[in-house]
Amino acid sequence: MKRFWRRLAAVQTSRPWIFALVSIALTAGSIPLCMQLGLNSQWTALLPEHAPSVNDLRRAENRFGSLATLTVAVESPSKDLEAMQNFATELAARLDALPDNVVKAVDWNVSTYRDFVYENRHLYASLEDLEEARDSLQDRLDRERERANPFFVDLDDEDDPDEDNDALARLEERINERKAKFDRFPGGFYVAEEGDFLVLFVRKDKSADDAIGSRGLIREVRRIIDEVDPSQYGEDLKVDLGGSVVVALEETDAIARELVTATIATIVVVLLAIWAFFRRLRSIVLLGGSLIAPVAMTFAFAELTVDYLNTSTAFLGSIVIGNGINPNIIWLSRYFEERRGGKEVEDAIYRTHLSAWAGTLTASLAAALAYGSLMLTDFRGFRDFGIIGGFGMVVCWVGALTALPAFAAIFEKIRPLRATRDGTAGKSYYGLFFSRLVRARPKAILVLSALVTLGSIAITAQAVAEDPLEYNFRNLRSERDGNRTSRHINHRAGEIVGSAAQGNGMVMLLSNRADVAPLEAALEARAEEEGEENRLWTPKVGTIDDLLPGNQDAKVPLLGEIRQILLDLRRHADDETQAKIDEHIPPETIETIGVGDLPEHVARSFTELDGTRGRLVVVEATRSIWNGEYLIEWAGALRAYETESGEHPPIAGRGPVFADMIDVVLRDGPRAMLWALIATLLLTLVTFRKLRERLLTMTALLTGITWMAGTMAVIGMKLNFLNFVAFPITFGNGVDYGVNVMRRYSLERSAGNKSAVYEAIERTGGAVALCSLTTIIGYTSLYTSANQAINSFGLAMAISEVTCLFSAVLTMPAILALLEKR
Repeated sequence: MKRFWRRLAAVQTSRPWIFALVSIALTAGSIPLCMQLGLNSQWTALLPEHAPSVNDLRRAENRFGSLATLTVAVESPSKDLEAMQNFATELAARLDALPDNVVKAVDWNVSTYRDFVYENRHLYASLEDLEEARDSLQDRLDRERERANPFFVDLDDEDDPDEDNDALARLEERINERKAKFDRFPGGFYVAEEGDFLVLFVRKDKSADDAIGSRGLIREVRRIIDEVDPSQYGEDLKVDLGGSVVVALEETDAIARELVTATIATIVVVLLAIWAFFRRLRSIVLLGGSLIAPVAMTFAFAELTVDYLNTSTAFLGSIVIGNGINPNIIWLSRYFEERRGGKEVEDAIYRTHLSAWAGTLTASLAAALAYGSLMLTDFRGFRDFGIIGGFGMVVCWVGALTALPAFAAIFEKIRPLRATRDGTAGKSYYGLFFSRLVRARPKAILVLSALVTLGSIAITAQAVAEDPLEYNFRNLRSERDGNRTSRHINHRAGEIVGSAAQGNGMVMLLSNRADVAPLEAALEARAEEEGEENRLWTPKVGTIDDLLPGNQDAKVPLLGEIRQILLDLRRHADDETQAKIDEHIPPETIETIGVGDLPEHVARSFTELDGTRGRLVVVEATRSIWNGEYLIEWAGALRAYETESGEHPPIAGRGPVFADMIDVVLRDGPRAMLWALIATLLLTLVTFRKLRERLLTMTALLTGITWMAGTMAVIGMKLNFLNFVAFPITFGNGVDYGVNVMRRYSLERSAGNKSAVYEAIERTGGAVALCSLTTIIGYTSLYTSANQAINSFGLAMAISEVTCLFSAVLTMPAILALLEKR
């Protein structure tokens, strides 16, 4: 190894431009791939491809097409209903004319269904009402016949004409009752009860996470809105867009802006921290320049492997910068120390390589393995994070040992560093601060560390016993002012068309139409049995049969009887009554109607791509769909149902996705933590030869993680699908500081330095503190995001950095100091 590092140092000193050109070429080659890297902010992008909810959603899209909707909202503060209706009519016609690859369908009016119901109004009357009407009409006919009999003697004092007309009036009322239900849709339009809000639903053929397709659809819709010009119909008409298309696109765009902001903020603050530590402008240029190629290569690799970023991996740019710069800081700090000590450039590079490569490699490999442990899981939120982060740590270390020394040599040719021979050369104020604490109070530090550790264990155990998982998904969503408009539109649209339209339902996809009715009956029966407080879904389950009249086979002969009664009654009626009979009498021939008779527009929601209708069952929630525990129970109950054909029908909806996320985190999270611990332990065993060094390094790491868990429990932080990653990553990141301090201690002790403990803290502790600071900056930059799950991950990692740093530069050195005294 000495020969290898000597030759590398010679080449880096004599031909540094080769490394610089290679770095530039790698950056230039990576940028095009980085530009192709997409962003998918959907929840499903975090789940494995074989997750039940992902498979079910894929099957739903294969059978029904995309479920994505663009809601066009028309508002009129003056409640000018006619203006809104006229504008919506023209807009719907223009939108319907767009190509199928842009707009799949426009749902804007229920008049078609209203007309269909009126044409079949006799069948839509309930069986009980028809039986009552028949009996009343038969009584009326019997009385008329009796009066027509010359031998009939009426013993009543007087005849009640109103009672005679009641039967016909009730028949008329029952027939028109169904039609009256459409009154809440004035003119057939989807209008809010207040009369100031009207919506149209535009369905597109691709899913909501198709950003390019969504932008194209929104662009076309806005263009047509501008052409139709709502101001021509009403001065106060206002048009906005909502729906799942807008929400998904807003989330994607917001995260894209936030990750750019976070990356820029990380770069600026990290460079300022570097300048404050080294107090040399060249340190900013050297560290910043050497990190460009590794970061660009990391995300080019991401494009080739994971294809797109998700909510979990979106902010890895700032994380890779903040964490990947650590080996560069250690190397540069050691290099400046050698140069200040009077070593020539080549010799300084060689000596820095020799003293820094093992510690930085161990730390970088530990971080890479910690990230890599996430690759062993199925959860894409973990796996993709591990792939990108693990690769980033490796290439950043390679850059620290190849590009950074070459850049340093180039700078030396431009402006050489001056040597200093005072006793404080290479020591930082941060390192001196920690060294003085350990020198002055090693026992106090050890006692305090023990007390904090015991307290953390107790508090963490209590939190685990009370279930540390976050089940309130409201605490994981984004909170941005920018999407309040779309949320407002979605809420009001849901009030018009029902809660299922707001995503508060699950859809069961059956393969056999004959299974729908038995499954519907079983679901409704269970809901009734469970009672209002305990039921998991509403007692009324939605199917296409809800659009059809029930008990048709019993109604057809009954309507035949009513027709014959009315014909007989007509002979005894006056002209006015005959006109009413002619208007409402059932037709001579009445045939039952089925799903195939429903107008296409009406049956569209229940129609599959191949034209099959009626194999879909909609089950609506009875509790908040943000409650994870409820979602798990609800999805589990529905998945347990088996149809009469022996099928467990697929279930699509937001609920199964959330339930699967919790399930995967519970299964894969502990597995990732175990593998990270094993990998870090093995790496520590290989790095150090002495048992004491191994034990103390791992003790420092485990102490820091214990403090981290205790701090999270104290502030009430719950574990979710994202901040769970903090624990396996901390095994790799946290051991970094202990390894570097212990490595320097080992070198100083081997050199015969009697103050090896304090020298290690003074010379390496400062660089380690800067490493921790840059990593903290990378994680705290996640607070530029409005996503609460991302915020919680950033906070968890920032806590871990602080606790592992203090454990490495205070607790572990205190133990070493006491052992040295003995």
